[in-house]
Amino acid sequence: MFVIGITGGVACGKSTVCRKLEERLPKERVSSFDSDAAVRELMRRDDVLEAIKGMDEVSAELFNEGSLLKDKLRKRVFDNSDFREKVESLLHPLVLDLASQFCENNRILAKMVLMEIPLLYEVDFPLDIDLEVVVAANRGTQLARLQNERCLDCELAEKVIASQLPIKEKIDRGDILVWNDGNEDALDEQIRHLVTRCLPIFK
Repeated sequence: MFVIGITGGVACGKSTVCRKLEERLPKERVSSFDSDAAVRELMRRDDVLEAIKGMDEVSAELFNEGSLLKDKLRKRVFDNSDFREKVESLLHPLVLDLASQFCENNRILAKMVLMEIPLLYEVDFPLDIDLEVVVAANRGTQLARLQNERCLDCELAEKVIASQLPIKEKIDRGDILVWNDGNEDALDEQIRHLVTRCLPIFK
C-alpha cells in the first residue's frame, strides 16, 4: 500500500486536490482519509464534548442547552493559545487513532491511500507516509478564501493562518508542491502530472 500525505496551508485547497486525485486514479484501488471530517465526527461524541466543557471555568459558556456553539469555540481556540493546546491535546491523539485504524483497514484492499492531514508538520503524526504533497497558495488568497468562503472576519482569519507553520516551511519539507491560487487549468495540469507519476504504482 502506497500512502500519500496531503497537507498544506489553511484554505489552500487540500480537499480539492484530494478529490481531483480520487477522480483520476483507479477508484477501486484508492481510499482517502480526511482528518477534518474525523474531527467533525469526534465533535459529535458525548465524551469529547464533556471533556471540552470541563477544560476550564469558562468552557461551559461554549454550550447552549447542551449544544456546542461552534463559532464561539473556534473564536476561543484562536484567541487563547492555552485553550487551543488543551483542545488539540484532546483531539489529535483521537484523530491519529482513527487515521491509523483507517490505514490498517485498507492495507489489503487499497493499492493507494490518500491521507489529508492539514497539520501533518505541526503535530507529531507517526504514520508511514511514502509521499508528502503540500498544497499552497499566497497569503492574500488564503485570507480571501477564509473571509469569503468561511465567513471569518479579517482578524480571525489572520489568527488562523498564524496558528500554522509558515507556508514556505511546509513547502520546503514536502516532496511535491501543488500551487493552488485559483487558476483551475493550472491546478488540473499539476494534478495530471501527479497522477502520471502515481499510475505505475497500480501496475
